[in-house]
Amino acid sequence: MTYHTNPFRLLTSPKETLFKLREAETLRGHWLWTTLLLVAFCIVYAALGWIGAGTETLNQLRADYTGADYEYAKLWFVIGRLVLGFVIGLLVLFVVSLVFYLFYEISYQKLLVLQLSVGIVFLFEALTWLVLLPAAGLEWNRSPFSLGVLADLFTDKPWIISLFGTVSIFQLFILYFQTRCLLVLFPAKRWHVWIVVSMIYLCYMLLLTLLGGIGNKLVAFIFA
Repeated sequence: MTYHTNPFRLLTSPKETLFKLREAETLRGHWLWTTLLLVAFCIVYAALGWIGAGTETLNQLRADYTGADYEYAKLWFVIGRLVLGFVIGLLVLFVVSLVFYLFYEISYQKLLVLQLSVGIVFLFEALTWLVLLPAAGLEWNRSPFSLGVLADLFTDKPWIISLFGTVSIFQLFILYFQTRCLLVLFPAKRWHVWIVVSMIYLCYMLLLTLLGGIGNKLVAFIFA
């Protein structure tokens, strides 16, 4: 059986699509989708850099930069966000697939197909940031779809807000989706799959929080 990759179909019709993926002997189109998603990650995160997402420190220093100087500094942010988008895309698609591959006897390419659908959800969440940041003046970690907006009411510590900001309805859906798919593709213990998926998500939370803190300190050091 040949499986023709379509990440959207796996999200909208998971039961039927997972059966076909599990029984498939040949996969088609997954490398094309992988390339398209990596490009999409770069574009979306570059756009986030252009509108100011994650550039709080630079915006605070804006008074010291005018005209071309500020735009030149901002260009480097866009490039940095583009690279960040590419790295996040690689982590979501390839590294997470590798971790699952080490734990479960599932074809790496089939795991990559699974992660393509996860990448779609990641991008959709990033697109909500693109809408909310300019419209409501919110930062990504204060999205109404995450716990960051609640954490902001109780603390002013950026790292705590960022940590809670990574807990969103999109990420919770990803946890459920990955667990469900893995259980269909491989007859593992449910509790074991939940632990593995949760540990990966915990690493994602900590990494995103760490990158946010490092990014702001790096900006302050370079442009101060």
